[in-house]
Amino acid sequence: MRNSTALRTSTTSNALGALLARRGTDLILAIEDGNALVRCHVSSAIAAAMLAPLKGKAAGQFRPLANNLVEIDAAVTLPMALLMVKAKAAMENTLH
Repeated sequence: MRNSTALRTSTTSNALGALLARRGTDLILAIEDGNALVRCHVSSAIAAAMLAPLKGKAAGQFRPLANNLVEIDAAVTLPMALLMVKAKAAMENTLH
């Protein structure tokens, strides 16, 4: 899957998986006013790396899915979002 940057995400969609599938990506990064919304479906190993920068504030920012996947729907600052995306890329390189 490829990464994609979106200016805005649909707040009415309850099915993040369907939104990601329509866009043909596994990550959506919405940026507005210095804040970011990181939305993705990733493996549990990648999710652990992405959520590590959040430390104890990760509660409620993710939920487990079937087949060892995790849904991340995190509203964070832009610097934190960049750390999360970098962690995702680093973990993907490690796993491949």
